[in-house]
Amino acid sequence: MRTAWRTLRTAFWLGWQVESNWTDPLLFALYQVVRPLGGLLILLFMVRAAAGPAAGPALGFLVVGTAFWPVVVAGMQGMAWAVVGDREHWRTLRYVYTAPVSFRAYLVGRALALVASASAAVAVTLLFGWAVLGVPLQLELRELPYFLCVWAAGVTGVLALGLATAAGVLCVSGDAWRMPEAVGAALYLVSGALFPVTVLPEPLRQVASALPVSWWLEALRRVWLPENSPQSFPWASDLQVLATLAVLVAAFAACGLLAFGLSERRARQLGILGRETGF
Repeated sequence: MRTAWRTLRTAFWLGWQVESNWTDPLLFALYQVVRPLGGLLILLFMVRAAAGPAAGPALGFLVVGTAFWPVVVAGMQGMAWAVVGDREHWRTLRYVYTAPVSFRAYLVGRALALVASASAAVAVTLLFGWAVLGVPLQLELRELPYFLCVWAAGVTGVLALGLATAAGVLCVSGDAWRMPEAVGAALYLVSGALFPVTVLPEPLRQVASALPVSWWLEALRRVWLPENSPQSFPWASDLQVLATLAVLVAAFAACGLLAFGLSERRARQLGILGRETGF
């Protein structure tokens, strides 16, 4: 455990350096603020053009989903991009893998560095939605323990998805960089990030109900938005949402660890663990 913690901590530091050392701290902070706000404004203009003043409560649904989505991207894609970047760009994957450290802990630390960076974007987007767009955001003190449990479970679920995505990247023979982008785009469509799951066709609705990200976003909206706001799972109570999220996170964590172990073993057998694929 001590070795795993030291590996995770060092990988976190390394991931933060890779993410932020391309410019000075002031420009990096500005970039972290402008990027999520730009995405939010693009979606806001689209909603205003389509619905006009009738957007109403849907605006809060959109703001909360857009605010927390960078955490999903950072945790899920960040772990897969750590594999792709070390293997294809920096060409250090073989050295990291043969080092006497836990490779899984290394990938988790790299992903957590991106999650920490995305957390600032969450705060800025929520503040902008409340102060500029007039979204009735709220976080009562009695709901703080619920929010902390939801946040911890959600980040764990996102890391589990990232581990499963990284498992696929290990065995992809070409254009490995496309996989995390494809998985992220698919999740963006079906997880209720922009619109309630209830508007999806029945097959996609069933898929969304089996994803921890969908329940995580639902729980976050119940913390930050009033009770009359749109919901992806209106039939479930707050405790049912949290319980379902916990069960799905545990299931995805087990599946992610199993998939990564099998993929890692297969890549070693085929001799493609450190093979460059023309990134």
